[in-house]
Amino acid sequence: MTPIQSASIHYNEQGTPVSDVFDDVYFSNDSGLHETLYVFLTQNGLPQGFSTHPKRQFHLMETGFGTGLNFLVLWRAFSQFRKQAAHAVCQQLHFSTFEKFPLQKADLASALHQWPELKPWADVLLSQYPEVFVPGCNRLHFGDVTLDLWLGDLHDNLPQVANGSMVDAWFLDGFAPSKNPDMWQDTLWQGLARLSRIGTTLATFTSAGIVRRGIESAGFCVKKVKGFGRKREMAVGYFAGAQPLPTDWPFAASPADPLLPTSGQALAETSTQAANMAGDPDASAQARSPILIVGGGLASVTLALSLLERGQRVHLVCKDPELGLGASHNRQGALYPQLQHRLTPMSLLHIHTFLFATRRYQQLHQRFAFPYQRCGVLQLACNQQLTVRQQKIAQCAEFPQGLWTQLDPNEASAVAGVAVPFGGLFFPDAGWIAPQAFCHAALAYLQQLNGFQLTLNCEVTGASREGDGWLVETSQQQLRTTQLVWCVGSLLPSWPFASHLPMSQVRGQVSHVSAQGLATLRTVLCHQGYITPYDSIRDVAQACVGASFDRDSAKAELKDLDDIENLALVNQVLQQPSWFAEAKVHSAKAGVRSTVRDHVPVVGEIEDGMWVFGGLGARGLLFAPLLAEHLAATLTGQVSPLSVPLQQLVQVQRFDSYRR
Repeated sequence: MTPIQSASIHYNEQGTPVSDVFDDVYFSNDSGLHETLYVFLTQNGLPQGFSTHPKRQFHLMETGFGTGLNFLVLWRAFSQFRKQAAHAVCQQLHFSTFEKFPLQKADLASALHQWPELKPWADVLLSQYPEVFVPGCNRLHFGDVTLDLWLGDLHDNLPQVANGSMVDAWFLDGFAPSKNPDMWQDTLWQGLARLSRIGTTLATFTSAGIVRRGIESAGFCVKKVKGFGRKREMAVGYFAGAQPLPTDWPFAASPADPLLPTSGQALAETSTQAANMAGDPDASAQARSPILIVGGGLASVTLALSLLERGQRVHLVCKDPELGLGASHNRQGALYPQLQHRLTPMSLLHIHTFLFATRRYQQLHQRFAFPYQRCGVLQLACNQQLTVRQQKIAQCAEFPQGLWTQLDPNEASAVAGVAVPFGGLFFPDAGWIAPQAFCHAALAYLQQLNGFQLTLNCEVTGASREGDGWLVETSQQQLRTTQLVWCVGSLLPSWPFASHLPMSQVRGQVSHVSAQGLATLRTVLCHQGYITPYDSIRDVAQACVGASFDRDSAKAELKDLDDIENLALVNQVLQQPSWFAEAKVHSAKAGVRSTVRDHVPVVGEIEDGMWVFGGLGARGLLFAPLLAEHLAATLTGQVSPLSVPLQQLVQVQRFDSYRR
């Protein structure tokens, strides 16, 4: 896999950024902002089109993210539309974009500095803009706006966008065909044809024949219209199929105020009319039964959050008296990726889930407080096997730069705050989270939202088909739903519908330990086990040391022997460190994890209207946020953050041949 190379730019005499690779400007020398308004918004009928859009989410796809100018101008327009038409059917904007040579954050900030009117949106974008460039889809959340930044060659990435990710409008941007002919090829036209629906619009700054013919080959009606500024012509497209073209297409030029071509009152009235004509999807969703989630840990909580953000109703049913009593009940859990020696699909899954999780937890932490420290994780090369693997990782050019730093023993000791006899890989953005406390804080937040319901002490005893939905028997009552999701951890294989899955139960125990020298530990240490720093957030002067690995027991019972072995492992691997002398165990927690034979979670529809989300093993904190986002998008017919290969990697259907 080709590593992502950042863009190299300079500025011309007009102060416009220019690509060194393509020798072309990123936007018009005259006025990039007004060019975006005219070429891409006006010619796609935006923002008026938001008012008449019959779905909750408007999906726009762009070629060539560049400086993000198109995204920011559209985001600003959508924000003002939402203020003026708060009750419109369209509530969310999803912006998918492709970029082969992304700008470094400093270059992006410099390029956007000339647009002070966009500063409120640019600042938020920059706060989440990736500093580690990973091939594939990098999802960034901004409230009711989502940005999927696909990094890498368009011809590699566009085919990896799943079928069903239907596009409402296209911005065909990027460098001119004469400067970047490789982009304007068959893969692009095939993507247009595959992802467009009746009524999809398109606009591009160029009217070159090769571009118009390509768009037409994708099934679009194409016309040339007046270009922006001194540019004579540009092209627009409309995907009509067998339907007649709308009488107002091509769309009229912008009036005096190009950002708000319709008054707020008119926008609201048009939105109401659209809802009445098309039927409000959100209203019909409210009339249906809520999505029923069975569980009580990280998987169920993160899924509930992602579904509520999409306007769905959720009923969470938990057999326990509180959430987080299963494998999610640890005081502290480490959040970091586990890499293979090459950028395999598994390594890519770990990197994407890790980077999304760090952004997601940071955003959620602003909504509700939970113990979370990005103190870094140091993976020590404490045996020959780990040493060889880390050397291969460090020497592999496929891995993105900036994800980790390779340290020698002295550097590792300085970073850790305690003496360690080995070097290793340090992940500065990793850290630890209190998973049980996260579940409790998330629940308190969820209970403030409309559409969320929780039933505790409610054990599900059976589920059977009833019409087009499911009848769920519980210890308290019968429940009915059209969508049933199982997030039951180690209990999943005990149900007949999941008995074919190659999953096993693994018991683990974490010891809560104090020692005189542990107070200076500043980062999570991973050896053949792990050690967390003291929990200074809750003023707990104890580290979590673990974890045991017992395949012979499926009971979450505490064992004194496990505490002894956890301490012994630290002394054995780290060579009797002085800072661990006189270590004392104060308490412990044991849990049963559910792991899949191939160490990849299972996510997806296992029967019609019945879904599973499990097999997270000891990496629930890592996997749960992004896979919950994927499952929520799939359940609601929206755009998944996973490429097709990563969807295939985690899909539960990979084990269909195991069915008897």
